[in-house]
Amino acid sequence: MTANKHILVVDDLKVNFLLIKAMLLRNGMLVSWAENGYEAIEIVKKETNLSAILMDYNMPGIDGLETTLIIKKLRPDLKVISHSTFTDTSSFDRSNAPFDDYLSKPIDCNQLISLLQKHLKQ
Repeated sequence: MTANKHILVVDDLKVNFLLIKAMLLRNGMLVSWAENGYEAIEIVKKETNLSAILMDYNMPGIDGLETTLIIKKLRPDLKVISHSTFTDTSSFDRSNAPFDDYLSKPIDCNQLISLLQKHLKQ
């Protein structure tokens, strides 16, 4: 169900991207990387074939929340899943957040694939 889906991973740490990329490639997905929110916004403006975004919350410059708010204005139907430890804390208000779902770090491969399948039903 998720094969050939194009996932944009937004994370300022390359090691996190490489780990997620390995999980996604094993499941037949196409993977792109944005090192920060600004790059992610530019990719969303140019790439019409994105299926979903895995968005880190804590990034320098522009955080995942602000980046997602901008992306949702550009492409409201594009699924954005937060992957972070911060969005699991009680101080984070999920009720007003623009994310479609949440994934805790460290990322569990089965949970990642399950969430993508849930949001990328054809």
